Formats: sequence, C-alpha cells, structure tokens
Amino acid sequence: MKVLIAGCGFVGERTADILHAAGHEVIGVTHSADSAARLAAVKPWRAEACDISSRAAVHELAAKVGIGSIEAVIHCASSGRGGAEMYQAVYVDGMRHLVGAFPGAFALYTSSTSVYPQVDGGTVDETTEAEPQRDTGRLLRAAENIALGAHGAVARLAGIYGPGRSFVLKNLLEGKAAIEGNHGQGRLLNQIHAEDAAAALAHIVTRRLRGIYNVVDDGQMTQRQCLEKLCMMFSVKLPPVREPDPNRKRGWSHKRVSNARLHASGWHPRYPSYLDALAEDPDLASSILGQVLSGGEVSLPRQPNIVLIGLMGSGKTTVGRIVAQMVGFQLVDTDHVIVEKAGKTIPEIFASEGEAGFRLRESAALRSLLGKRGCVIATGGGIVTQPRNMPILRHLGYIAWLEADPERLARRTGQNSNRPLLAGEEDPKAKLERLLIERKPLYKSLADLRIYTAELTPQETAYGVMESARVFFAKMKR
Repeated sequence: MKVLIAGCGFVGERTADILHAAGHEVIGVTHSADSAARLAAVKPWRAEACDISSRAAVHELAAKVGIGSIEAVIHCASSGRGGAEMYQAVYVDGMRHLVGAFPGAFALYTSSTSVYPQVDGGTVDETTEAEPQRDTGRLLRAAENIALGAHGAVARLAGIYGPGRSFVLKNLLEGKAAIEGNHGQGRLLNQIHAEDAAAALAHIVTRRLRGIYNVVDDGQMTQRQCLEKLCMMFSVKLPPVREPDPNRKRGWSHKRVSNARLHASGWHPRYPSYLDALAEDPDLASSILGQVLSGGEVSLPRQPNIVLIGLMGSGKTTVGRIVAQMVGFQLVDTDHVIVEKAGKTIPEIFASEGEAGFRLRESAALRSLLGKRGCVIATGGGIVTQPRNMPILRHLGYIAWLEADPERLARRTGQNSNRPLLAGEEDPKAKLERLLIERKPLYKSLADLRIYTAELTPQETAYGVMESARVFFAKMKR
C-alpha cells in the first residue's frame, strides 16, 4: 500500500515508521521544508513539504507524488496550539484539500476525544452524542465529517503522551498540577501512548476500517487516583484541589472513553495504562525527569536512599551491605534485581542478548526502584553509560562514587567469572583503565560524594558514606 501521511509529528512520524517497517510505501508530509529535509536525512521513507491549508499546494503535491498511486491518506497534522482560525485552516480546510486531491484514497482523520463534552463521568463510545460546546471542538467535528463523507475513518485520540511528552507527570513535578473539581476526585484521565496511537492508525488504515474509532488505553483513572500513585513514585506532595479552568481551549469534561470497538477490530495497546508505560517504556519517566531537572525551575526532592556508583570491583556491594546495616536500610543490588527478573545469570544474559539487551534490563531494574525508600542501592559499573539512567539515578537518592585504581580493581575481579565485560583477550587491567577513562566524567557528574577507597577499609568507606548522606538529608529537611 502507498500511504501519504500529512503531519509527521509526535504520532505521525511513528505511524510512518510502523507502516514502512510493515512493507508499505510511505510519503511523509510536513509543513516546512526544513522539517522535510531533516526527516529525509534520517528516515527510510520519503518526506515532502506541503502546506495542506493551501488547496493549490496540496494539488501540486498530488501531481508530484502521483494522484492515482496513493491508496490511503492520513491527516494527523497539528494546529500548532493555534485557536479557531488555525483549526479551520489545518483541520477543516486541510482535510477537505486532501480528500479533493486524492479522491480514490482511503481517508483517515485523527481527531480527539475532546469532542465528547460529557461531564457526568459516564462511559462514552462511538455512538455517543458528540456535540462540542466550543468552536475548536466544532471544527474538529467538521473535519471528521469530511473524512466520513468520503467513506473513510476517524480516529479520536485521547491525551497523547510518550518519551519527552507527558503533561500529567511534568506538571506534577513542576508544581503546576491540580485536581480539578468532581468533589475532590478530579476529572477522568483518558490517555494513549504515542506508540499505541500510531499502531492504531496503522491498524485502521491497512484494514480500511470505516467509521469512528476511539483510540484510548485500558486504564482510565481520576486525576486523584493517578496523582496519588505518581506522588508516591516520585516523592512529591499531592497537588491542591481547584475548580475546573473555564478557559481550557477544548473545555472541561469528565467521561470514561471506551475503546471496545477498536479492541474488537483486533488492536490491543502495548501499554494498557499510563502506569504500565512508566514501568515498561525505557524512556518515558527518565525523559520527563530530565526535562524538569535541566529546566532549573524547581528543585525536585531526592528519594531517601543511598546510591553507590563506580567501576566493577570498587566494593559497592560490600560497602553497601555495611552501610545498610549501620542505618537500618535494605540493600538492593541492581545486578541481583536483573538476574531475579530474567531468571538467568548475567553471563547468560550477555550470551543470549548481548550487552545491549543487558543494558535494557539494567534500565528496567533502575526504573523499578522509583518510589523505593530506605534503601542502599548498589549499581552496576556501566549503569552510567546509558543517558536514560542519569535522571533516575539523580532522583533516586544521595550518590556516592567509590573510586579505586584499575590495578587494584583487576586484582579484585580477576578470579570472578561473573564479569562478561572482562572476558576476552584484552588484559583486565588495560580494559579497566579504558573503562575508567570512558566513565570517569559520568561518575563525576553524578556524584555527591567521591571516595578514593585505596587506603580505606570497607568499614571506613561505609562510615564516610553514611555520615555524608546523613548530613545531606538533614540539610534537605531544613
């Protein structure tokens, strides 16, 4: 199938990737020439620039790509946060121009579940009345009707989130969140992960499923239910209750959106709920934490844990065990978490999945510790090599870097067969020297405390870690 996708943003780009990977020919259309050039440089599918609000531009595009060869058109362009005027130009006029320029193509318009204005908390499905009260909502419905009138389909997407984009979590961490109305429970949150939204669009267009489909996950929660869980996970206070904002662009609504029709067609979400995505998406939580930490607008609380970093053999587990006994904390070794979850030893994981597979499991083990308190966390030496781990490490607690010279580390690890990175022909000391050069800047950027352990016993090192962490957390409480 030859598919034209108008709008290659957060969802459209993912949709193009999915369709191309499935063997379809994809032409991705963006508003700007710069964006088209960027995509063309990194994507295996074709990218073109076109202002779909211009009828002439769309017909010129049709002549360029071949009118009769396009079998499906997906409209998922954005209004750029504009108001009614932009909605008219991009959504209504854009959809009309695409249908007119490609009359033989199956048309799919990506709309929003905001067209359901219901406020009673009941369940809505595709047969429920959708009569928005605001001009923006009415314009979405007008664009929907153009696609339906062309015997195509409408995908009503819930609130979209994914790596780098999660208003629920970002607003909470930045202190901007609130529980809106509904007797202190807040409105029902209907959300969808960007990957699941893109998979739904690909599913609808390749099967030519006509009509309206709600694209939402299985895990709707009230704001209070969701925020209470997030507050526990990220050690922040529950936001206040306030009256709904009357100036919301698409209005305030409170309803549970059903995805039963889409499920019945054979689609199922990879991330059934937002909480599942936080646990399973390798980059969701870390990307939002990274945005907030780098923004510098707020100071996030550290979780009350002690995190030990450093090269293999630096004594993280040994020192961690002593520190845990001193302060009454639980010792958590990320390597042990990985092994328990995988049901395989670390050498077996490396043998079957390679270092890349191990690093994914390591990141998952780290994410599983969000919300933990009262732990001494001994990490693997290479955990700092994955950028996605850095924001989570910073958030998890007080970080102590245990440093030792490579010669000493080589003696400690030389007889240990559980170190896949030291296997092979390269001399262990030389490899540890190389790893230290590579990782030293990363350890340094994270560490609240740096301890050179060469002249210290494990007990002395543990005492230094414990006292430094005690002072750090005491200052945080002031």
